[in-house]
Amino acid sequence: MTVTVVPMALSNIDVLVRCPLLSGLSDEELVALAAVSQRHRYQAGESVFLQGDAPLGLQVVASGAVKIFVLSPATGREMVLTVEHEYGAVAELVALDGGEYPASAEAVEATELVVIDQESFQRVVQDRPAIALHLMRTIGRRLRRLVNLIEQISFKEVVHRLAAYLLSESECALPFQLETNAVIATRLGTVPELVSRNLGRIHASGAVVMQGRTVVDVDKVRLQELANSAGR
Repeated sequence: MTVTVVPMALSNIDVLVRCPLLSGLSDEELVALAAVSQRHRYQAGESVFLQGDAPLGLQVVASGAVKIFVLSPATGREMVLTVEHEYGAVAELVALDGGEYPASAEAVEATELVVIDQESFQRVVQDRPAIALHLMRTIGRRLRRLVNLIEQISFKEVVHRLAAYLLSESECALPFQLETNAVIATRLGTVPELVSRNLGRIHASGAVVMQGRTVVDVDKVRLQELANSAGR
């Protein structure tokens, strides 16, 4: 007889302990946050919040994934700013400053979030200011990454941004399955047609070796050179 073992879901404090944003907080501080947390569940494609909404509080992904995106007011084109996976914090800056969400969030797949509502989060932070100082340092590092994204979109051609994306993905694991051209396009701030065209260029140059949609090998030197090339 085959016995199927179903893994137990992590408790809220177990999720918070694994959250990089909260890494470095004391056990006492994590327990204080977990004590006022709840679970929220979302289906794939369900909205978590919309641009302009009031803050929901601190949200950490327990399972699934959440994409943060903005829509062009002129064309309606979607641009993904980031995708938060397990243990990632979602739009944590808004939880700190109490302002409206500057972007929207949607569950990419069936997702569970550990949520500390805004009022409870503010109360815990006021009682334990060390938490706020820790979060400000972490958010500062994220802000630097967003500035880099804006720089790439402003000054680099799609082929350079695509090379940087492939290089980053290859550093996580090889081989790896490419996302759809539409998803890659939203990450790079372009359109699927240009992703397809430039992916073909990079493949023809020998910088990547592909089997279908699977990247099986990369020439990291060539990709790095292309990613660092002068933009427009």
